[in-house]
Amino acid sequence: MNSSFAINEDVILLPEDAIESQRQLLEGEKEVVLEEEKVSPYTKRALKAIIEKEYNNYDTEGLLNKQLKAEFQKGIIKDAQFELNSIVTLKQNIEDNNSNLKANYQTMQLGLAGKFRSEKEGYNFLFELSPNIHDNFIQRFVADAWIQTKRIPNHTLMFGYSRAMVGYEGGQSQYNLPFLNRSQTARVIGNARKGGIRLKGDYKYVNYDIGGYSSDTFHREFFPGVETSAWVNFKPLANVSDKYGKLNIGGGVQAGNRNSYDFFTTTAAIKYDYKKFWMLAEYANADGSNGGAGLTTKKSQGYNLTLAYRLTKKAEVLLRYDDFDSDKKISNNNTKEYTAGFNYYVFGQALRFIFNYVFCQNDNRADSHKLIFGTQFLL
Repeated sequence: MNSSFAINEDVILLPEDAIESQRQLLEGEKEVVLEEEKVSPYTKRALKAIIEKEYNNYDTEGLLNKQLKAEFQKGIIKDAQFELNSIVTLKQNIEDNNSNLKANYQTMQLGLAGKFRSEKEGYNFLFELSPNIHDNFIQRFVADAWIQTKRIPNHTLMFGYSRAMVGYEGGQSQYNLPFLNRSQTARVIGNARKGGIRLKGDYKYVNYDIGGYSSDTFHREFFPGVETSAWVNFKPLANVSDKYGKLNIGGGVQAGNRNSYDFFTTTAAIKYDYKKFWMLAEYANADGSNGGAGLTTKKSQGYNLTLAYRLTKKAEVLLRYDDFDSDKKISNNNTKEYTAGFNYYVFGQALRFIFNYVFCQNDNRADSHKLIFGTQFLL
């Protein structure tokens, strides 16, 4: 089969001096002057497109989204969007008067997404390039691998490997998280990708996400059992959100079997967004779970509360209280995390600077502190 394609010629990495000049322009320090001998015409056009675009702080569109998009004139694939996403962290751990400083890639992902010729069908493939201490490189390599159709009105039907909606934060993309780390509940119970079929519905006052999956997580086993998950979110202020803000009240369940072990979790969350303020409260209870931390038959529960305020269109401060009991059969076993955060959205989520201070209060071991600096970059 013969096919032809065209890709925008603006594809090029930005030099450091161009990025610095752009920053000074945004902060009103000086007018940007791009020297001919330092910056190519292609880079100028790409930089101009980035500067002129209005970025929403919750928009995960990459900096060179248009420049890295290929369009095919023939064949079943209509277009292909190339992605390169990264979160780099510098972490200082302090425990028992001992401290260590560590820099690492929290994530480095390469992706390819787009639409088929019909436009109602799409695909997404995302590959994890950074190593993980819990699994080998191959087990974490395929992050997303799915196709979807939107032929059912108000619905998206997906087939393949994706992040299951177990809890509100546990089902969110890492690039939309307010802090560098998920809450303890989301890390243990949620935050796992599964292979299966899921149906997502979206209406004015309600949306939902229902899926049936293999109970394997991160390609550790081949079909060790089945599980289902369902999340329903109500939006009672959808008709008056401009006046009273956005309110989302949601809840869900996850149930399944893996290697003859049963697990069942329930989650609930409230999110409210009004002008410069937003908050998120979430609770989870598990009679065994099969999330990012792996399979466990322990009965656990956790709850957390996040409060945030937007100082400007680009700057945001946050506080989170996070309490987790990993085994309800054991007393004095809770772990509490108090997190203070600051986000600066240079170009929305496409370029974000993050600072988190975390105080970990433990019932059965020494307390600790963490200072974490992060840079999020979506190309």
